[in-house]
Amino acid sequence: MKETFRILFVDEVDSTNEYLKRVPFEEALFVVADRQTKGKGRRGKNWISEKGKGLYLSGMFSLPPLSYRSLASLSFAVATVSVVKKYISRAYLKWPNDVYVDGRKLCGILVEVLKDRLIVGVGVNVSYSRDELSHLEVPATSLLAEGVSVDRKVLAEELAERIVLYKEKLYVGRFDVSEFEQFCPMVGKTVKIIDGKKSPLARVLGIDREGALIVEFDDEGGRRVGRIFSADVSVRIL
Repeated sequence: MKETFRILFVDEVDSTNEYLKRVPFEEALFVVADRQTKGKGRRGKNWISEKGKGLYLSGMFSLPPLSYRSLASLSFAVATVSVVKKYISRAYLKWPNDVYVDGRKLCGILVEVLKDRLIVGVGVNVSYSRDELSHLEVPATSLLAEGVSVDRKVLAEELAERIVLYKEKLYVGRFDVSEFEQFCPMVGKTVKIIDGKKSPLARVLGIDREGALIVEFDDEGGRRVGRIFSADVSVRIL
C-alpha cells in the first residue's frame, strides 16, 4: 500500500530539520518554511534561506534498518534529483548528496539520524538571482537563474512524494547504489579530496554498498585504493 504523508507549511523557523526534532514523532510528516533563520547544510555549514527565495523542506521517518542507514543520503539524493530533472534535464548528483547544474549547486540535502527518528532536509534555490548567489564560496545557481519558474508548493509536494517512495525502497533493501551512479558523473573523474589538512588528488572508481566513495590515489609509493566517507571530507571535481 502506498504510504501517505502530511505537509505542514509555516512562515518561519530556525531550521526545518531542528523543527522536526522538537515535535512529537509522526511518520512521514514534512514541514516547509517560507524562511529559515538558521538554515544549515552538511558539515555544519550555513544554508542561505531568505524569505520566498528557496524551498526549505524536511521530513521525518522511523529509523531504517541499521544495515541500510549508510545509504540514506544517497537514496534521498536520487529522489531529489529525479524531481529536479523534470524541470532541468542537465541536473546531476555530486557525491554524496548535492544536486548540481553545469558546475553550480542547486540543491543541498542533509540527513540526520536521531535515537527515535530519521530526518531528511532538502534546500532548493528557487528564485535567487545570479547576483544574490555570487558571494557564496561554492558556485551556486537557482531554478530562476536556469530559466525555470515553479510553484514552491507544487515542488514541495513532488519532492515529498518522491522522498517517501525512496524511503520505502531504502527500508526494504531495494535501493541500489547504481541508481545514484547513473545520475553522478564523478565515476572515472579526477577529484580533490579536502579534509582540512591536505587536499590529495584521486580518481573515482565507484561507490560501494555502504555508500562510500572508492578512489584511487597515485602516491609516491605507488597507487593505492581508499574508501572515502561523506562525514570525513569534501570532494571537488576537477
